[in-house]
Amino acid sequence: MLFGRNRHVQAETVVLPEHLREDEEAPVADSRPDGPFDISEVETRDFSKGYMDLGAIKVPLRKNVSYRLEQEQAKQKVFAVSAVHEKSTLQIQAFAAPRSGGQWDEIRQEMFDQNKTAKGAKVTLEDGEFGQELLIRIPAKLPDGRKGERVARFLGIDGPRWMIRAMFMGKAALNKSDAALLYDILKNTVIERGDRPLPARQMLELTPPENVLAAMREAAARRRQQAKQADAKQ
Repeated sequence: MLFGRNRHVQAETVVLPEHLREDEEAPVADSRPDGPFDISEVETRDFSKGYMDLGAIKVPLRKNVSYRLEQEQAKQKVFAVSAVHEKSTLQIQAFAAPRSGGQWDEIRQEMFDQNKTAKGAKVTLEDGEFGQELLIRIPAKLPDGRKGERVARFLGIDGPRWMIRAMFMGKAALNKSDAALLYDILKNTVIERGDRPLPARQMLELTPPENVLAAMREAAARRRQQAKQADAKQ
């Protein structure tokens, strides 16, 4: 499955590092009156209640929604947070972006070009609440062996020196009514990029709270133990 997941494509154009630019060059960002928000745009700084504070991404908690952290096993780094509601999933990633904005336009075109060449893939551009979205359908085999497809809807939001890439899967990828709660989560997400100079497109690493890290370590230990037991039975 392509979908452009975890692909860090570096532009060939040489861009002047942000710390060498003029101070008066203000960040250019999409208009986001209904969110998601930059940390500078919200009054509260206490995300201990009602939010899962992952450092760069602060995602609101909602009833009947489960959350999971997507982790690179090799580097043990968390690169995304997903919210799951019924048969729909929203995955949120955040990246550093240039002050000039427009990063999602570039990435969307790259994803379009990449996936349209995949055998059997269907790629379309559609207008959505945050601008143009990318709907990708990839042929896949269903659990019962029948032919089916994987469907994902991608949308991007340019903030001040950051960009969110959101991916909707399941029913929410095709039906707006099934995506309402997940859109509410996305709109109320808060991004704290920090002031450190970062190259454009660098993923903002997430830092789970200690109780979440402990649960992740316990789950990893259980998986290792189960793998050992399975090997011993062979």
